Amino acid sequence: MLKYYLTTFFVSGMVAVVFTPILRNIALKFGIMDRPGARKIHRKNMPTMGGIAIAIAFFIALFIIFRSFPVYTKGFSFNFIGLCIGSIIIISLGIIDDIKSLNARLKLTIQIIAALVLIFYGFRVEEVTIPFIGKFSLDIFGPIFSVLWIVGITNAINLLDGLDGLATGISAIAAFFIFLSAIDQREHITAFLAFTLTGACIGFLPYNFYPAKIFMGNSGSMFLGFMLSAIAIESFQKSKTVITLFVPVIALGVPIIDTSLAILRRLIKKKPIFRPDKQHVHHQLLLREKSQQRVVLSLYFLSVCFGMIALSFRGIRGLYAVIALAIVILVTYKWMKDSGFLDFK
Repeated sequence: MLKYYLTTFFVSGMVAVVFTPILRNIALKFGIMDRPGARKIHRKNMPTMGGIAIAIAFFIALFIIFRSFPVYTKGFSFNFIGLCIGSIIIISLGIIDDIKSLNARLKLTIQIIAALVLIFYGFRVEEVTIPFIGKFSLDIFGPIFSVLWIVGITNAINLLDGLDGLATGISAIAAFFIFLSAIDQREHITAFLAFTLTGACIGFLPYNFYPAKIFMGNSGSMFLGFMLSAIAIESFQKSKTVITLFVPVIALGVPIIDTSLAILRRLIKKKPIFRPDKQHVHHQLLLREKSQQRVVLSLYFLSVCFGMIALSFRGIRGLYAVIALAIVILVTYKWMKDSGFLDFK
């Protein structure tokens, strides 16, 4: 089975390696550039649209795997259609936003539409198993929670895309740990999706790490967030225990913390939630470190730590899982406080 996973990983990686320079040349030819601004770190025009290469690599590899090994992907055809349609909506939104900045409310509306497409095609949380209580049906709150999760993670990765290679690398790390969790539980479809996304990110990263030759743009960051949210739901649907829901949550700890702090910061300062700023975690770390590479590598390491913690939750049950989760939350809070991220002055 491992050879099938490695096949999809290497195929997606190689396709990304081949298509990224092609997309870079297209962006240069048509002037699709990310230009410097008050909220941006880079100081020269950079070709964008690299995210399209990630998406192409992801879907080509998946198509090959699904055609070659149907026994392991049986029953996913209907869901796969929804994944394709939703991705087309998200990528199209990102491309248009890269070329001509769109209104935040319009982007949110289109993201909700893409999330509803995923839900219609089976990517939704309908019930959970709560320790000491048993199965609990979410009813109407299931689709609502699913929309909030999909849109939330989509925007979390988008907001994280502020330094060269940051969002790409952290997405790869999160997807890899979700893959490890999936193979441990024999969740083949989740494993294929996660490892394929890991390969696509790794193939794109050499072009995107500092000093970047191309940005993935909003099309890429939103696609990665959209896909990670769908993969997490697919993983959760197999177990339905509320504790395993925290596996992808913890694996995506860095973007979730950054987004939560951004929302809290803007609410406390009575500023619009969707108004961008330069006070994200990576911005604050950059002011201290003065080196993009060190900041990005530090956040990579933090993501790996979160990923390892997430993996440990697969083997914990009942009261021990609740205690472990409480410890993770307290330690994370202490780290944020000591790092000054909770100082909103």
